[in-house]
Amino acid sequence: MGKQPIRFIILSTAIHVFSSCSASLSLVTEPNISTSQCTLKNYTTETSISFLGCSKLSRDTTSCLGVRQAQGLNGFWLRFSCRVTLIKSGSDVIITTDGQPDYKSPYFAMTNPCYESDFPAGRNAVSDKLGIQSISVTVPFAPAAPVGSVGTTMNTGVVGIAINGVAIFSNAPAPGDNIYAKVTTLDKCEGRPDGTKYNYHIEPPTVSNSDSNFVGVLRDGFPVYGRFEPDRASIPTLNKASGGGHLGITTDSPITSVYHYHVHLQTSGADGAYFITSGFYMNTPGVCSGCL
Repeated sequence: MGKQPIRFIILSTAIHVFSSCSASLSLVTEPNISTSQCTLKNYTTETSISFLGCSKLSRDTTSCLGVRQAQGLNGFWLRFSCRVTLIKSGSDVIITTDGQPDYKSPYFAMTNPCYESDFPAGRNAVSDKLGIQSISVTVPFAPAAPVGSVGTTMNTGVVGIAINGVAIFSNAPAPGDNIYAKVTTLDKCEGRPDGTKYNYHIEPPTVSNSDSNFVGVLRDGFPVYGRFEPDRASIPTLNKASGGGHLGITTDSPITSVYHYHVHLQTSGADGAYFITSGFYMNTPGVCSGCL
């Protein structure tokens, strides 16, 4: 393969899709769709069409910046969308989100003003529709640098929260599933619901697209950034067993080195994907309500 993959790469000529993913999204029998405004898009600005028609969004945090700074939050914490509630409690931060994306998706109910019928060519929607979640994660505000080079295996379900409040899932599939086959069921912004919980396994282009952008924070308190170092040119050296992270500077800590993760390419046979995690935490994950 001479060309580096953009995000999800499929090198084989065919893949096996989940048995539940065979039904395509019907555009014929849709009921009337509400014309009301999709308020989830409030305070977002499209900056570019980055992947499959998915716009990279700039998220205006003016309305919640003062409250967060008054609590002592700084760095990447100030980048979270105001749709995400952040409460600093002692040495922890409590993150609360409804888990909905701040853009339109065919995975909203057809009567929802945030529904759109557009689905990437060659992909088919699963029957699940995303719903409003009640996710609350407690993570350390300033986790200590990891000791050792082997992390703790992640469980299924929510392993982190993206900048826009969407749940981050690990690189592991549900038992019996092929994680790489999920590409055929992702919307144009690389998300889909499992049950009603909308989530990302791989680099979401609405947040990061082959850059060094802040993606989100994992339940152990360490942040995740895009594929590159802050210079947007150097690819970091990562160790899967150490969570897919390393100690170094970031766009939010340009002077002091901090431990952090990166979106990075992982392969299996003929398939590959830019996953957000390697399946390991490098610190103890915080408690979570609504994560399963």
